[in-house]
Amino acid sequence: MSPRKKDGLRLQEENMTPIRRAACGKMLFAMLAGAALFANLAHPARAEEATQEKELVFGGFGGSLQKALQSTVIPAFEKKYGVRVIYVTGTSNQILAKVKTQKNRPQIDVIWANDTTHYQGKAEGLFAKINPTKVPNLAYLYEFAKDPDGIGVVMGIQSLGIQYNTEVFKQKGWSPPTSWADLWDEKYKGHVVAYNMPIGYTNLVLSKVAALNGGSNEQLEPAWAKFKALIPHALAFVDPPAQIDALFGTGSAWIGFNGSARVADLANQGAPVALILPKEGGILYPQQFDIVKDAPHPELAQKFIDFTLSPESQRQIAEAMLLGPVNKTVTLDPAVAAKVPYGAEQVEKLEHLDISAINKDLQALTSRWTAMVGGR
Repeated sequence: MSPRKKDGLRLQEENMTPIRRAACGKMLFAMLAGAALFANLAHPARAEEATQEKELVFGGFGGSLQKALQSTVIPAFEKKYGVRVIYVTGTSNQILAKVKTQKNRPQIDVIWANDTTHYQGKAEGLFAKINPTKVPNLAYLYEFAKDPDGIGVVMGIQSLGIQYNTEVFKQKGWSPPTSWADLWDEKYKGHVVAYNMPIGYTNLVLSKVAALNGGSNEQLEPAWAKFKALIPHALAFVDPPAQIDALFGTGSAWIGFNGSARVADLANQGAPVALILPKEGGILYPQQFDIVKDAPHPELAQKFIDFTLSPESQRQIAEAMLLGPVNKTVTLDPAVAAKVPYGAEQVEKLEHLDISAINKDLQALTSRWTAMVGGR
């Protein structure tokens, strides 16, 4: 373009009224938008790619459970959807605390919860509902695995029972324990271990012991009396599961309560331990996945839940994490099935306790527990 024409165009623009200049700007914007729309119609894949979620942020437990999930379900999910999963590690309570602090601007999509943190997060409105149309595998789950309000889902279960040292019992000629009451047997004095509150195992056992002694999950005084009587018998009250493992591994601990996955994992490492379900009934210990409300990647969060509940993922979870499947269509190898709660007959025998009353008052109950057991 010649200098004279450029000067003419510049003069024309300068002489435009503000209204005319604005109109020309709108025309230019419309032309550009139309060109972009045409490009997207001509290349629909590009338009879809522009809005597709490319990563999922998952808050989960560490240790062997993290390794198991990151070697099975997560890479398969990443491959299927062409995305990346960012793993944020912590205990169940630590993860929930992060979700609370990020409430106004969530940074995590899905968290791994237990019965207690699921209840707490749900009560505080921190979790989103699962969409059944986007999670079709919900239709194949046991009923207990589905939240009545559609918030979160049980992704695997343990049996909670009595753990004992098989080597010590054999040396002393003792039969395996058979009852929850065996925890208070005089012959185990000084060698009983228990988790502290608010560990989920303890919350459930507290409710069970209350019921066995004339109380309930809302009338816990009989359980408080029983656990106070246990203190002189106890070797230790501990927090991290690794401490329980260490005490059984050295032979110091003879008896305690634990989840089936923890006991099976320790036995796989060569420790002389086994789990029995007491005659009064073993307890179902659920583990949940919850979608965070206003999660940054809500579509991928729904897909991740559905993928986790698929028969193949449920089989991998059983094999790698020793959590019983909640999808009723899963078929397990007999060797794996022997280590996890599996099949309708076994699963339905486990007691599914409602500890909402405990969860509701957990802070006060934990303070009472801590004051009672002291530094033991």
